[in-house]
Order: sequence, then structure tokens, then C-alpha cells
Amino acid sequence: MLFLTFFLLFIVVGYPIWDYFYMKKINSNQFVRWRLYSEIMFVQWGLVIILLIFWSSTDRKIHDLFIYTEPFLKFDTETLVSAAIGVIVSILIIALIFRFSKSAKEKVSEAHQDESIQFLIPKTPVERFLFFWVSVTAGVCEEIIFRGLMLYYFSHLPFDLSIFAIGLISSLLFGIVHLYQGWKGVLQTAYLGAILFFLYVGTGTLWVPIVLHFLIDVKFVFLPNKESV
Repeated sequence: MLFLTFFLLFIVVGYPIWDYFYMKKINSNQFVRWRLYSEIMFVQWGLVIILLIFWSSTDRKIHDLFIYTEPFLKFDTETLVSAAIGVIVSILIIALIFRFSKSAKEKVSEAHQDESIQFLIPKTPVERFLFFWVSVTAGVCEEIIFRGLMLYYFSHLPFDLSIFAIGLISSLLFGIVHLYQGWKGVLQTAYLGAILFFLYVGTGTLWVPIVLHFLIDVKFVFLPNKESV
């Protein structure tokens, strides 16, 4: 558990510092968006690979990161697959509507007023392609760390925490690592983290929040540029 403690501390403390220095590059002529995407993917996959190496070397079971054995809700595999397909199709349709609808573009224009995430939004076809994989990376890696790992970690402390306390703590930590979005962004992200956490413990599978997390992020691939709105 000592390794996991330092691993999580490194992320919770290191992420805000890392993000802060990227935020300082926004107004720099040296800021390159595709390089930022590449570094995000490299760091997140690197952390997950280190975690999985440690996990396997200590004879822990991988499914402990992906499966919650006492879910609140009971679904069979066929129901979950059908629901996932329905959500994906619905999101894609909504994304296409936003892409080509004038009124939707006006709403996007309003959303673009939030300058805290402007530096992350893809503009060119190459950036959109890379951001798709950033969305995959965030969906998989952040859910493994902030939902799968944190549930395991806080469930194995020397003292007992309720599932609601674990959800609250892990969601607040998830919000803190998005400090570059300002305190409003921290609260919004913590709220989203809570939803994703309880989807995990509710359904019993980490793949549900992974897919939803991916869909939330990937919408920026399909939205029109600020300049074209």
C-alpha cells in the first residue's frame, strides 16, 4: 500500500503543478497543441503502465481495478451492451447536429467563452484526430486511476470508509487535478467525478464510466471551431 500511497500523492500533487505550467504556455509562441496532446497521452499511459506492472508484480488481480463485486444495480451483459450502443449512437447524432446546426453553433460560441479550456480544444484536422485519442486516453487512464484504483485503495485502508465517503473523496481529488480550469471547473469536474464513481459502483463495471468519460471528452472533436461559429 505504501507504493500506492506515493503513486496517488504524486498524481494529486503533480497534476495541478503540471497543468499550471501548461497554462502558462497558452500565450507563448512556443505553445504547440499537438505536442501537448502527445505529452498528455504519454504521461497518462505511462502512469497506468507503471500501475499495472506493480499490480501484476504484487499478485493482485486486474479485475479488482475494473469490477466492483457489490453493485447497487443488477444488469446482465446484454442489457449493458445494448444501453452502451444506444448511448454511443445518441451522442454521435447529437454531435452531428451540433456540427451542422446554426443554433447549436451559437450555443457552442457561448460555451467557448470559458477561456480556461480554450488551449485544449482542437482546431485543425490533425489536432482533431489526436484529440480523439486523447479522449480515449482520458476515458481509460483517468477512470482506472480515479475510480478503479481509488476505490480499491480507500477500501483497503486500516479503517473503514463507507462507499459514499470514498466516492466523495475520490471525486474531490479528481476535481483538484483539474485546477487549471479554476475553482468553478474544479467543482464541475468533482461533480462529474461523483457521477462516474457511482455509475461504477452502481453497475459494477468500470467500462460504463470509461465509455461515458470518453464520450464527454470526444465531443470537442466534432464541435465547430470558435473562429467558424
